[in-house]
Amino acid sequence: MVMLGWLQGKMAKLKELLQKSENRICADCSAPDPNWASANIGVFICVKCSGVHRSVGTHISKVMSVTLDKWSDDEIDSMVEVGGNSQANAIYEAFLPEGYRKPHPDSAQEERQKFIKSKYELQEFLEPSLRIVSNHPSDAGKQASNSHSASSKSEIGMVEFIGILNVKVIGGTKLAIRDMSSSDPYVVLTLGQQKAQTSVIKGNLNPVWNEELKLSVPQKYGPLKLQ
Repeated sequence: MVMLGWLQGKMAKLKELLQKSENRICADCSAPDPNWASANIGVFICVKCSGVHRSVGTHISKVMSVTLDKWSDDEIDSMVEVGGNSQANAIYEAFLPEGYRKPHPDSAQEERQKFIKSKYELQEFLEPSLRIVSNHPSDAGKQASNSHSASSKSEIGMVEFIGILNVKVIGGTKLAIRDMSSSDPYVVLTLGQQKAQTSVIKGNLNPVWNEELKLSVPQKYGPLKLQ
């Protein structure tokens, strides 16, 4: 009971932070009533911008729902320490060019994608001395050979998302033997060009995952495939 009360107190701090006037609009496009957040950046964002944040990768932005996800102590503390959208934007938009037009709630997804990538991934509006743009050697060495892959990622990033699909994978029973005497099962969900995968459970024909997987839902989408 003490632990439960402690966790509820932490979430209350997060929701209290969300209720501040500066956080009642999306940090990136000013859409009203954002219920998503980037836990590592410390901003509250709308569902459309959350889809773009997901597309740049969790190493740049870890997207979480304020109302649906389970937050860790560190994640909540990080949000509280930043202080909200105004404080974060004062850093990430410190060198925003004069007259630059940020996306608005009805902006095209391509415009939203370009701004969010420039702001957080490329850090173009950050004070130069604070910029930490990661360059992966493996990416540089394979730039030409991966041109098709890069194009595909760009296309995914410009898709307009209308929501988030949460799928809880419980478990499996009496699965087929794929190795000599057992199997190492895992589940893969596919929605359009997105994939999400559970952990691999070694040597178990009756695995239990109890894992929640998330996929962004584009405006045009086909069936959810489970493998």
